[in-house]
Amino acid sequence: MASVAGTVIEWYDFTLYGLAAALVFAPAYFPGAGSVGGTLAALGTFAVGLGARPLGGLVFAHFGDRVGRKPMLLLTLLTMGASTTLIGLLPSAAVIGAWAPALLVLLRLVQGAGAGAEFAGAITMVTESASSDRRALSSSYPGAAIYVGTGGATILFALLSGLDHDDFMAWGWRLPFLASALVVAVAAYMRLQVAETDAFQEAEQEETARRAPVVEALRTHRRAVLCGLGLFSFIIPWAYAMQVYVLSYVTGTLGVDEDSALVALMVAELLAIPSIIGFGRLADRIGRKPVLLFGAVCGFLLPVPMFWLIDSRSPWLIGVAMTLGICISQGATSGPSGALLAEIFSTRVRWSGIAVSREIPAAVVGGTIPLVATALEAWSGGRPWFVALYLMALSLLGGVCILMLPETLKRPLGQAGETESLAVSDALAP
Repeated sequence: MASVAGTVIEWYDFTLYGLAAALVFAPAYFPGAGSVGGTLAALGTFAVGLGARPLGGLVFAHFGDRVGRKPMLLLTLLTMGASTTLIGLLPSAAVIGAWAPALLVLLRLVQGAGAGAEFAGAITMVTESASSDRRALSSSYPGAAIYVGTGGATILFALLSGLDHDDFMAWGWRLPFLASALVVAVAAYMRLQVAETDAFQEAEQEETARRAPVVEALRTHRRAVLCGLGLFSFIIPWAYAMQVYVLSYVTGTLGVDEDSALVALMVAELLAIPSIIGFGRLADRIGRKPVLLFGAVCGFLLPVPMFWLIDSRSPWLIGVAMTLGICISQGATSGPSGALLAEIFSTRVRWSGIAVSREIPAAVVGGTIPLVATALEAWSGGRPWFVALYLMALSLLGGVCILMLPETLKRPLGQAGETESLAVSDALAP
């Protein structure tokens, strides 16, 4: 519950920022850039926050592997919550001029740094606390918590967007950001009650902690890191493409009513919660790789029909497309990917290894996809087909990397990746 609470905050905050970047920030903080320029600038600040994730993730993960899971997870939570609350208080460019976008970028950097280690830390904590036959299910809970956070943020934004347009642009959009402070207080209390994991305490007693866990992960788990980078280069862009780019495309390019688009996204995010938990349970029965490969294959086959449905401008069909995109691409990957990497990396480098594997793609590929997709759309005359090809290529990369990783079902934590001596036949096993 403590891990889930922090993940809810992480994605509540990031979703709020993504929604505001798509709908609010261009006129509020970049009024002189024009329609397309303002949208690109606002989405660019979204990418900036994800650019800060690797640095923050590696720093927090370093100390998480050396000092302990509990203190670092509390610090990441407070860092994220403070920056989000301050974004809700930040005056617009009409009030403080150029300081507004500059401070927005600064707060986004801090928010990204705090969030960079949160999910990897949550996965580390829950998998170290779970039995071998429930690790994928346990790691699916932080994955499902992503959509509790995103769904909550989307619901609040959808409700507040029903205000008079001028009121919403002036102050209505700020309320969900300010509400973050209350949720952070509850989550912080929960994390204060949690004991350090047994796995970390055993590693401390055995004096196996490393001075530089990130370097150690790169040295002793090269295959896992490289394949993890490719795996998350597929998983994370799909999430941001659906939550940020598709919303911007539907409301901006297609002219669909904002309320209808937000409701469609909200339904898709809420349905993702049972989907992620269900796929996690399945991965504990048949293995991590088959479920992950299913997600990658669907990620390759889905983009073109998904955009056909979206281009219909029908709120119902848009909802179906968003539901398929989120429930399959994220449902089949959130729990199994966390369990797979946690079972590969040894305790002394687990948080660092997961953070490296996840947060570099989050910055390089995930954070830039709303910007890249918008540019590809503009380059193709307002059509989404190059975006579809981009998602297909990333899904193909993810599928190849999944094939190169070992199956870890029912293995002790860290056994699969303790050394780089895994046989090729083992790595390619189903």
